[in-house]
Amino acid sequence: MALLIGVLLSATSQLEFMLKWTIVTAFIAAAAYVLIRYFSSEEKSAFFSETWSLTKKIFPLLLVGTFITGMIGYFLPVEWVRTVFGTNSFLACFTASVVGALLYMPTLLEIPIVGTLFGYSTGVTAPGPALSLLLSGPSLSLPSMIVIMRVIGFRKGGVYISLVVIVSTLVGMLYGAIVGTNIG
Repeated sequence: MALLIGVLLSATSQLEFMLKWTIVTAFIAAAAYVLIRYFSSEEKSAFFSETWSLTKKIFPLLLVGTFITGMIGYFLPVEWVRTVFGTNSFLACFTASVVGALLYMPTLLEIPIVGTLFGYSTGVTAPGPALSLLLSGPSLSLPSMIVIMRVIGFRKGGVYISLVVIVSTLVGMLYGAIVGTNIG
């Protein structure tokens, strides 16, 4: 697991291209060695079969979702997004937390949604509201709120939903204060 995390971290790092891919290659080679040395043929077969099955299910949806997000982001008025999410203020982070809580963010599309749709990657959205969206979005959605309320009750569900929004807001504000403006 640590080797795969190493691949992820080194591949997304700001290192020079050749150094980055040398490190990625080393991590992949080490992971391949561990796979060959310590796992049986049945385990490897089950792993690759499950990985391929999951890839076939998720990848087409990821492509379609990313495309739709990009199209919405293209037509969404930039100035409206900048007005609402362009600062690291309490109101911007709180609004981002509420929008994230209400918006359905499919797994793996959080980054394209915040980067493209809300304009973080182009500098439209400030870092604080972007993080607030990233924290509240995957945690909640309107359908999940309804289910949560039905399963654990209105009071406990309300506390959970409120805590997600409040913590997302506060962490977004803290992050915005530390990082400052979007360098995106």
